[in-house]
Amino acid sequence: MESPSLTVTRVSCRALGGAIQHPGDAVRWQATWLVHNAGTEPLDLEAAWIPHGRFRGDGRLPLSGQIKALADQELEFSVTADETPGTVVDNAFLILRLSQRGVPWRIFIRMRIEFDPAGVPRPIVEAITSQCLQSAVSGSCQ
Repeated sequence: MESPSLTVTRVSCRALGGAIQHPGDAVRWQATWLVHNAGTEPLDLEAAWIPHGRFRGDGRLPLSGQIKALADQELEFSVTADETPGTVVDNAFLILRLSQRGVPWRIFIRMRIEFDPAGVPRPIVEAITSQCLQSAVSGSCQ
């Protein structure tokens, strides 16, 4: 079985409003990824997490839903990030757990986060890799 084929065509962040910010408070953002399933099989979404200390999500979040073959799905998560303008944070990840035809996969979307002149994080996707989670005992990903 071929690994899932995903692309990310857009990533954006916007400030979460409504909360009063005090010096030293964590700054919250709504990050949105537009994920495209470039493969011929639907992908069942199971979980997502954004583990980087300087661009962090709310832990491992359960997902439900499906990205049909050749379709797009917008994924939106709250993140915490507070860096000075011009800062670059390397090796941030959006990690997806999904299954394709019942076979579990982990997808690593590696990003560089650039903070613009206003201090808004701008995630830039640098690479997408996949890891099959099927064990050698119960079956192969090949």
